[in-house]
Amino acid sequence: MKATPVSTTLRSLWLVLVCMCSSAGASTVFWSSVFNDLLFDSNGQPLNGTYSFEVGTFGGFMPTYQNVDQWEANWKVFDRTFDPTPSDPNDGDPEGWNVPDQFFTATVTHDSLGHSSSADADPLDVFTQGEKVYLWAYNSKVIVPGSEWALVTDSNFAGNSSSPWVIPDPADTGGSYDWQLADADAAVIGGVNNVQGDGGFGVTPPAFSLQTAVVPEPGSLLLLLAAATTHVIRRTRRQPCRA
Repeated sequence: MKATPVSTTLRSLWLVLVCMCSSAGASTVFWSSVFNDLLFDSNGQPLNGTYSFEVGTFGGFMPTYQNVDQWEANWKVFDRTFDPTPSDPNDGDPEGWNVPDQFFTATVTHDSLGHSSSADADPLDVFTQGEKVYLWAYNSKVIVPGSEWALVTDSNFAGNSSSPWVIPDPADTGGSYDWQLADADAAVIGGVNNVQGDGGFGVTPPAFSLQTAVVPEPGSLLLLLAAATTHVIRRTRRQPCRA
């Protein structure tokens, strides 16, 4: 009989302690869009059942259009919602990703140690107070032809109808927070509330709450960066020197 590795035993004990502390107290986080929202793909078509929606943080990593290939490695999933039956888009899932009525909604708890109760979160991930929260919508996290993403956040809290998109104080057990798509105002890729960020778009709807964009493959990004660098160098060389 094989002996159980010490690291595995310690991990199991840690998970038990996390679960015990989670039951001691937690705050509740609601996050959602609105009924019959304007959720589109890059071609202006309503998002279908293949899309998932995640809220989470990147810790100390700063996501940009140029480092999309590093996002998943630095991403901490706080919660996820999706259509569990994408082959039946008309089943009208009452919670989660409701494709026919074009809205998503979910509830998750944040315990006193900073962990998420979501089954899609890593139980060892700690979400500390003040971390910026992002919404990541995607049909695949693998960057291949056809992959579409939207990564959006709430950067200006003034005028928010609900809670700011930041991780709350873990000590605020019993608190309640509400992250609404309507409060998002910045898009790293894709678009949100009529603000378009980077990415490939075939059609720009006259109005949208969320729009995904075609994700550039890493090779394409290198070509774009090389072209931009060359352009800057040439422009600098053409500028006359001033005494």
